Amino acid sequence: MKKKGSKKGLEAIFPYLKEEWKVILKNQPQELLKNATELRFRLGKGCSISCGEGNYIVEGIKISFQDMEYLLEKVCQGAAFQFEKQMENGYIPLPEGHRVGICGSFVENEQGKIRISDLSSVNFRICRDVKGIAEQLLPKLLCEGRFCSTLIVSEPCGGKTTLLTDLVRVLSLKGIRSAVVDERGEIAAVYKGMAQKDIGELSDVLDGYPKPYGMMVALRTLSPQVLVCDEIGSAEETERMLEAMNAGVPILASAHARDEEELFNRPQIKRLIDAGAISKVVLLKGAKAPGKVKKVLTVNQYDDEDYWCSADC
Repeated sequence: MKKKGSKKGLEAIFPYLKEEWKVILKNQPQELLKNATELRFRLGKGCSISCGEGNYIVEGIKISFQDMEYLLEKVCQGAAFQFEKQMENGYIPLPEGHRVGICGSFVENEQGKIRISDLSSVNFRICRDVKGIAEQLLPKLLCEGRFCSTLIVSEPCGGKTTLLTDLVRVLSLKGIRSAVVDERGEIAAVYKGMAQKDIGELSDVLDGYPKPYGMMVALRTLSPQVLVCDEIGSAEETERMLEAMNAGVPILASAHARDEEELFNRPQIKRLIDAGAISKVVLLKGAKAPGKVKKVLTVNQYDDEDYWCSADC
């Protein structure tokens, strides 16, 4: 959850940067600094800022091998060994929900231990804890007053996880208990055991758990009223979601797809729909309007056929 006085936008990343870089970045357009979603450094090249669908080169910054070492030292606070597990998954968590994506050479030793060496790029992803976008949506996801199993769908950078997080918060406000299986640390953004995003008082977070295992643990030990996870797709994840359905626990999850046609053609999603494990599909507008709802689809099954009724939002 955000702390009082926390910095917004690109300024939140300044504590990890060299002074000369900060000077150059502060001279960039203020609107760009305010709305930036990523700040990227590439070895032997420079720095770029991502904002929406646009990417902007920052002139005057050239990244050396020593600069990469400096960045790693700063984000790990001089203790890289503490983040070995996260680095295996390609990222390092920061306070207030920000995270650092790392890219380099993939190395696996004889024991199967993975590490990333010779960093080639470092990507600061700026967390934006957006509240209020789920308030009007939640009533459309209820069936006779109860939350229905729901899939949030968009192309990459469409705001799926942002909406997912806010729905968890709103469910908590309504007195509904959630178990959040946060495999990649993006829903709750846990840092040293504490969620950095506001997910309400009634949410339990299984941080870093592989989704299939985390869903199994949640169902067996946390008695959730809603089971939450991000970016489903594998056969094993599908099996665990069906297990949740059989246990009477609705699912709130997200999936990548440009539109309903692409979504419904995916075998695992089709299996969930055919089994009745998904009742609602929320389609987002995409990267040009992150977190904005395009329409909500309700599935009704009759004579082994799926009939979809869309309700524009």
